[in-house]
Amino acid sequence: MKEAETIDRYDRQRRVTSIGAAGQEKISQATVLVAGCGALGSYVAEQLTRAGVAHLILVDPDQVSLTNLQRQALFDEDDVKQHRLKVMAAKNHLNQINHEVEITPLPAPLSIDLLNELDFDLVIDCLDNYQARDLINQAAWVHQFSYVFGSCAGNFGNVMLIDPSKGPCLNDVFPDLEALKATDCDLIGVTTPLVPLVAANQVSLALHYLVDPATVNYDRLLTIDAWNGDFNYFRVQKRPDCPVCANHKLTVEPDVSPQVRVLCGSQTYLMDLTERLDLNDLADWLTDRQIEVEQSPKFIHFTFNQNELSAFKNGRLILYGAPDLADAENQFDRFLAVTNHLMTQ
Repeated sequence: MKEAETIDRYDRQRRVTSIGAAGQEKISQATVLVAGCGALGSYVAEQLTRAGVAHLILVDPDQVSLTNLQRQALFDEDDVKQHRLKVMAAKNHLNQINHEVEITPLPAPLSIDLLNELDFDLVIDCLDNYQARDLINQAAWVHQFSYVFGSCAGNFGNVMLIDPSKGPCLNDVFPDLEALKATDCDLIGVTTPLVPLVAANQVSLALHYLVDPATVNYDRLLTIDAWNGDFNYFRVQKRPDCPVCANHKLTVEPDVSPQVRVLCGSQTYLMDLTERLDLNDLADWLTDRQIEVEQSPKFIHFTFNQNELSAFKNGRLILYGAPDLADAENQFDRFLAVTNHLMTQ
């Protein structure tokens, strides 16, 4: 694309005095990790793509379902019919919006391993569970990165820029974080208009951070009541007894197990092998058997025995659409029985 066309695309954003040409250049060089590609994540990813970030990393293990369409941008009924992974469907739609933005889809739960191996300038928390949020919060302390927290439930939302080395952490905001983690599998409704309100404020904070990090606030929690149109800010202070701020180390155990386990609120199951997978050999083996494969550097996605699977080079397997745990275990066993020779130490 010619430079003149690039300037034209972001012309209205460059004209904002708090961004300008220098700020747009910073945005256009940034890598942002969007954790969760559902309600908040789909809106956030679209806005960041339109804003012109260099690289988006989308992390989410789920497929698009019909109930998603009420509150999640980017996806449509065809994505539901085709059982597309959210990150893959999002990548397809985002490429149509701005082909200049590099999109890396990762159909996996957020994990310490992923955070350790990925390079990014900012994380945006668009998750729907506090177990993973606790992981981001602790990792932010250890690896010294900032992230934008956002949450939605019913008519109420929260937004805050967090960097434990510069201000309060998530544990300071929610002293009852352990109790919140116990409710992760509870299904909570959310009104459609709340989601873009929260997402827009997350993206606004993200752009502010990328353009001028020295002037952002790390101690302001925004609360939103979409039903009554109320927006309020609260100052959050560090707690002297905060376990995260006191430890400066990860206390979250890596979620790695050879046991098959289900992701909350879904028919998605995962297990971790003790051996690594040679993805090229596995892709060749599947192709030789006329099985279509979607391949990327970190994973491959395919259909095996009428079940969709994603396989990662670190040995993680994710199975989609199994009706129950017993069926998922059976499907994994059948797959491993014929592919065990492709494992590496």
